[in-house]
Amino acid sequence: MMMAMPVHNTVWDMHHHWVNEDGYIDRLLATMDRLSIEKTGLIAMGNVFADLFIRHGRQTGSANNTDLSRLVKQHADRFWGWGFIHLGHHEVEDVDRLAEMGMSGLKFHVPVKPYSDESYFPVYERAQALQLPCLFHTGIVFPAKPEPELRIRSENYRPIHLEPIAHVFPGLKMIIAHMGVCWNDEAATLCRMCSNIWADMSGRVDGWRSSKSIEWFKQLLYWPEAHRKILFGSDVHADEIDKTLEHHITIFQQMGWNESQIKDILHLNAVRLIGGEG
Repeated sequence: MMMAMPVHNTVWDMHHHWVNEDGYIDRLLATMDRLSIEKTGLIAMGNVFADLFIRHGRQTGSANNTDLSRLVKQHADRFWGWGFIHLGHHEVEDVDRLAEMGMSGLKFHVPVKPYSDESYFPVYERAQALQLPCLFHTGIVFPAKPEPELRIRSENYRPIHLEPIAHVFPGLKMIIAHMGVCWNDEAATLCRMCSNIWADMSGRVDGWRSSKSIEWFKQLLYWPEAHRKILFGSDVHADEIDKTLEHHITIFQQMGWNESQIKDILHLNAVRLIGGEG
């Protein structure tokens, strides 16, 4: 792809993991300053994939919701928290606890059953009542080292499982992470048809986006208001955010989207979701 020229003044990163290595938050803040990323939605999943994205040294600790709550209160101008709920290992009261801890939304990953299982509906009902947006991992999961205790079953994470949730909880704002990865058509169709579903296109530059042509993106995001349903998320180590941000901008520019449309994706859609303005 051609090099993209920056078209943004302010960016909100919807999807970023707290990497368990020394000095990571300082490294992330420095990267955010350099790239004009005003705010980042941060995730801390404790011992679930605790070695994710580590590049500098060995794993140090395993940041969890308590650590995240403390951090977002210290840096409320730079971070908001996605409180992690491990569906199948949860209580409905966890939603209230995370709201009280200052989380702005909920993050779901590796549920024991499909997202659409009705045993999880009380969680979604409470999230809707508290106006907490929900970020759902979608796509194939295959960790670098075996984690058999998680009972990973990637078909549980298909975007289509959000459809019945959207019907039952029309006020619940839901975000499909990674545009479904291998289920892109499902993800895009849900964004187009369901008023309360959005998607991010997060991931490494050499990940799922790398195999797609600009014509493919044009065909996937063909409807006039598609730019109002897409969000920027990094979901990489802080050292790689610049490359994935540039990759996103290049795709949208080559699709023919104008600066106003790209601004929606990089900033304003997130403000509407997290800031409660739409």
